Amino acid sequence: MRKNNGTSFTLIIGILLIFLPLSACNKGGGTSEKTAGASYRPDMRRLEAAYEEILRIAEGSAADTAILIDGNDNKLFLTAPASEGLKILASWDISASKYGYGSARGSNQTPPGVHEIAGKFGEGQPPGMCFYDRRPTGEIAVIHTDTTDTDTDPVTSRILWLKGLEPENRSSYWRFIYIHGTNEEGLIGTPQSKGCIRMRNDAVIELFGMTDTGMYVNIIAPENESNTEEE
Repeated sequence: MRKNNGTSFTLIIGILLIFLPLSACNKGGGTSEKTAGASYRPDMRRLEAAYEEILRIAEGSAADTAILIDGNDNKLFLTAPASEGLKILASWDISASKYGYGSARGSNQTPPGVHEIAGKFGEGQPPGMCFYDRRPTGEIAVIHTDTTDTDTDPVTSRILWLKGLEPENRSSYWRFIYIHGTNEEGLIGTPQSKGCIRMRNDAVIELFGMTDTGMYVNIIAPENESNTEEE
């Protein structure tokens, strides 16, 4: 009996030693992922000030929903006013210009300030469709999800054409400043464009379906950037 009890006890301990480390590892990994995802917090004061700027430009007639693009964090937020401040309905990573922020013609910079969506293009087109002059070309872009930096800069999937509403960014429309998809998805979150706001293709398609022409957009330059006025 003593021999059998000892054998049983040893067997139980062996089973516990096999499974307990695996359980602890799985639990730890899950917690880490959740913590990493929840660690980012948008600067709500900054976003609320940007929404107030929209109200000022629109003289109080702004629609409930508005797009706020924060150059500090390379994030685009779809927002709406709430009883306790501003509510974030959705958010996505973006890439603005690798040349910085400004409104001068020929600068290839991203123009800060209040805009509106002047036109929407690409509805019903498949993800990755390339556009030329806002018309689908029939070519589907090869989408790079790594850090590949291509020589081309195709406009893909969907287009939101922006029109500047302030003296400093009134050239945005004729500079063809868009929110659009890109073939360089792996570089989203870092400055990469030539003035436009780039998004991942599934993200810009989702945003496209949640917006209307006339919706206000406020592009907030990073705190270390100053606007280059239109020339």
